[in-house]
Amino acid sequence: MGIVNNDAMLDYIHETKSAALHILEDRARITARFVGTVQGRSVDRLLLVASGTSYNSCMAVRHYFERILGIPVELSTSYDYAHFNTLFREGDFAIAVTQEGESTNTVDAIRRMAEKGVPNCVVTEVKDNTCTREADFRVDLDCGFEDFGPKTKGYVCSVLTLLVCALEWAHASGKLSDEDYQRECDKIAETIGHLDAVVAAADEFIGRNSEELVACERAYVIGNGEHVATALEGSLKCLETVRQFYFSFEGEEFLHGPIASVRSNVYTFIIAPDGEPGERLRALYQCMKTQNEHVFLVGSLDEDDPHVCDCGFLSHPDIDALEYIVPFQLLAYRTFTGKGMDLNVREYPRTGKAVPTKTEAFRK
Repeated sequence: MGIVNNDAMLDYIHETKSAALHILEDRARITARFVGTVQGRSVDRLLLVASGTSYNSCMAVRHYFERILGIPVELSTSYDYAHFNTLFREGDFAIAVTQEGESTNTVDAIRRMAEKGVPNCVVTEVKDNTCTREADFRVDLDCGFEDFGPKTKGYVCSVLTLLVCALEWAHASGKLSDEDYQRECDKIAETIGHLDAVVAAADEFIGRNSEELVACERAYVIGNGEHVATALEGSLKCLETVRQFYFSFEGEEFLHGPIASVRSNVYTFIIAPDGEPGERLRALYQCMKTQNEHVFLVGSLDEDDPHVCDCGFLSHPDIDALEYIVPFQLLAYRTFTGKGMDLNVREYPRTGKAVPTKTEAFRK
């Protein structure tokens, strides 16, 4: 790959809203072949297969698929599916997700699907790539090229593309009435329309705490439900850019041991959406902040607190992964640039040749 423009990450964050609105408006075309295919089959189990940020996008939509379609959804990393999966059932349908379409592990996973006769599609960029050639067909990830390693716009648009696949499938199969379908569309449109306000509020929060945040060298990111994916993706963005120790945990698992490792120099970011799912995590924040000065809440709180990143989140269940990731994308960008880091300086540059994760076509 060529020289990395470190500021491109911020540009892509700002482009996310328009890209997402385009996908939502064009959802009928984007999902047409997918819906026609699954409607013509008896799908008893949906498999979501991906790596890295794409895997996190699958995790973010799992509950949505199950809620509106009423079928079990299983997640698998591409490598695990390709090399360790031994259970293949009649009624399986697999969706592979890979933004660039050149992940060696996802290529192998799709080949494994073909070998075992598992019908499949790949959600990937609108171009000819290795995964497109290997899969049964492509669902367009129509957000434009993102020439920056740590994906931001691509993550939100991957989540959205999967959401509209579920939505259109449920509507076409009669599992969602016309009224419920429109309500779901309206909630997604409202969330996307609010993204610019989330970006502005998150940037203000980071600016308010910039000195403290730039000094962070190890942190936990905690979430429940779909925000386990938000925590995983948020910590990944920081790991990829700041290159310090960020760890993610499901909130209850954090309480079952890892909390004991929080020391005075360890930061904790707690994702607590409005409503009942966030109540325990808000209580955790209130308790932890009396014992550690580096605890932050991403959500709302009924008091003035500089460590609360309140972006006016709409918090529509199973959809709000689209908005809660934004503060962490901005945190990663503002922190690595605040540290004066240059992402063109690669850590462990020889691993790409020793254990390649991208096809030769990508590396050219």
